[in-house]
Amino acid sequence: MGLFVLVGRRTWPPLKSELNMRCYDCLQEARSDTTGIGVCSRCGLATCENHARVRQVQVTRQLGMGAAYGRIPARRVVCHTCDMAETAH
Repeated sequence: MGLFVLVGRRTWPPLKSELNMRCYDCLQEARSDTTGIGVCSRCGLATCENHARVRQVQVTRQLGMGAAYGRIPARRVVCHTCDMAETAH
């Protein structure tokens, strides 16, 4: 008996070929050979190491009437397009 389970019309766990993300920006540039390394935290599209931007964000949590800030910044991945939109002045 195998470990694959039919979920809807798909199998779980996904096949190895289904795990290969392709960078959306590279596909728009007619380059389909780049593998995505992450997912943009803004728009949700896959992004490669050339189009990804890793940004530091301050972690906050509610503390009474104010907010408490973490000592160590977290990181988040955004695609090139979302990074340009966030940093445009």
